[in-house]
Amino acid sequence: MKLEVRNISVGSLVTSSVPLVVFVLALLGGVITFMLVPNLQLAPMTFMQKILSVGLYALLYVVLTTAVMVFIAFVYNVLTGVLGLRGVTFDIEEVHQD
Repeated sequence: MKLEVRNISVGSLVTSSVPLVVFVLALLGGVITFMLVPNLQLAPMTFMQKILSVGLYALLYVVLTTAVMVFIAFVYNVLTGVLGLRGVTFDIEEVHQD
């Protein structure tokens, strides 16, 4: 069976679990950046300042990444819907379990 994606719902990108997954990955990246990797510029920061830095980093990362995904979905919808280009196709086979 062939499936073609012709439209990506922008609302589903924002309200799905994708931003939450990006937030968890951003938290991990923030912890690695601000707490685990030694940096002389971060040495005078207290523990609470580092926690605040991790939170702000993760929040900004999620907002920017979600904005980029929404922009990409908008461009994809314009190219497939307005200009009539072909969308991404998936060739799916049914697996019969015995």
